[in-house]
Amino acid sequence: MRVTRRGFLLGVVGLGLAATPAALYSAVYEPNDIEITRRSIRIAKLPSSLEGMTAVQISDLHLKGDGNTHSRMVEMVRSLKPDAIFFTGDLVDSSSAVNDAVEVFRSWQPPLGTLAVPGNWDHNAEAVDLLSSRLKPAKVRFLVNESAQLAHGLWIAGVDDPSSAFQDLGAAIADIPTGAPRILLAHSPDIADDVKGTNFGLILAGHTHGGQVNLPFFNGAWLLDGPSHRYVEGLFDVHGSPLYVNRGIGMTKLPVRIGSRPEITQFTFHAG
Repeated sequence: MRVTRRGFLLGVVGLGLAATPAALYSAVYEPNDIEITRRSIRIAKLPSSLEGMTAVQISDLHLKGDGNTHSRMVEMVRSLKPDAIFFTGDLVDSSSAVNDAVEVFRSWQPPLGTLAVPGNWDHNAEAVDLLSSRLKPAKVRFLVNESAQLAHGLWIAGVDDPSSAFQDLGAAIADIPTGAPRILLAHSPDIADDVKGTNFGLILAGHTHGGQVNLPFFNGAWLLDGPSHRYVEGLFDVHGSPLYVNRGIGMTKLPVRIGSRPEITQFTFHAG
């Protein structure tokens, strides 16, 4: 069997963690130590009726159909009482987790709705179409290279997974009126390669898990390609548009987190 550099590095880290007291911290404590990050964002031409609007971004739940629905995260989001929820991909790792996903989103009923985009794991699970249809009763709109008006005068565009080269930014923004304020949802920061010359009030992404394992001798960002390698977590300026990369809630490849707490991001929007 051929061992890739990525697989070798993950194996070394996994063995190292298993052999140290850090295993309990990285597998139990930090994955449940959810941080709420608060950001204030100014959006040009934001209607006065939306001044002070709040939205929560969550990402990368990686539900597996094992009953783990991140109940603490669900309660934390509910307590924030957001006007809208934005989900930026990798909802499920298996189609068997779709029922769990429905229950998670049914727990929230933000007045302006929930909008989501698919990620690479949703595609791997062959669950994108199923999620799109099954989440409708939970008032979730899946945006797959399309847009929707969130409230009067504010548009949300959503692209299919850029890390899999499924994005079509042109199609996603085609129905948005010229000059209207708009927010872009994309699973991966790889969308940065597409937005040059196309301004957004905010771009939201996930995918990176903030590196997930950040040690002096190893950083998970090393395993990422393209813009995801550069835009690992937090707020960036990308060709004149603000890009926020959320660290996500779940884990992938290795069932551990070190130096990359799971994150819920709360945005408050102001006219700018």
